Amino acid sequence: MEILKKRINNVEKYLSDISDNQKFFIGIKIELNKIQKILSEKFNKTDENGLMFIPKPYNGIMAQRNTVGEFLSDKSKPKETAYRAQSWSLKDWGGNIHSGTSEVPYKRYPKIFIDPFGLNFILLNDKQYLVINKQFNKKKSEYDKIKSAINLTLELFNKAETFILDVDTDMLKPVRQSVPWEILPQGVRIWNAFKDVANSNQVSKSAKILIEERFKYLEEFKPDIEYQGTAGYSGYIAFAFSSKNIYVLDSILYGNATYIFGGNWEEISQLTKKQIIDDNLYKYRIIHDKKWKTEIGNILNSI
Repeated sequence: MEILKKRINNVEKYLSDISDNQKFFIGIKIELNKIQKILSEKFNKTDENGLMFIPKPYNGIMAQRNTVGEFLSDKSKPKETAYRAQSWSLKDWGGNIHSGTSEVPYKRYPKIFIDPFGLNFILLNDKQYLVINKQFNKKKSEYDKIKSAINLTLELFNKAETFILDVDTDMLKPVRQSVPWEILPQGVRIWNAFKDVANSNQVSKSAKILIEERFKYLEEFKPDIEYQGTAGYSGYIAFAFSSKNIYVLDSILYGNATYIFGGNWEEISQLTKKQIIDDNLYKYRIIHDKKWKTEIGNILNSI
């Protein structure tokens, strides 16, 4: 999955397209004409062959933690006396300047040193990908390390992506395969997708109100991500509840139905709607009628 944020907190929702215990890499796809500029500005070479790179610590707080570590206050212990250097300058009665540095005492909590991450980057796939030189494993015990690696990559490039190794070609490939959905840009609500309907004279005022009510109700359950349909699914919005492994697909047009899928929704969404209905590939199908809100609520509240 491609991540376009400044930093993340909830790791799990950004790994929704990776299977449990699956191994993967974190990095970016890089344009050939930008490689040298990026490497010289953001990295130091770490081996004689020039194939491994470590982020320069002044790139940001994550780069500092990666290369030199950090000190954290241990508030479980009483404060102790520490000293900080303070320069001073005085003028005597004769107009002469005297200066020096003194150690000034102050109280603080004891400091704990946190070891640096020590993550380096390497170029793979004929220099197409710049990735961290470590395979990560999707399991909760590694979530903190994965979060640090993603946030370090975001700090360096303003984006991060997950990749897996194709065993047949021994080459990296993006985890997310091509599906007929696009993630709605961060900060853009589903109403951007809804506005064409709202401005259309072909949809009645009553239908517009009902569509808006449905979307607002689904958003009350706080989906992780919202996707807007493309291709044959241009009339659908996908609400992702990745922590529950539930994906709700609802039509922008009133009078259709709401479909609820499990974790295989991306694979299924590449089929036609007729195939999905004929083969009963959905978990639930809820018709747009007066019982819709009750049925949806019962399903999402029970999961």
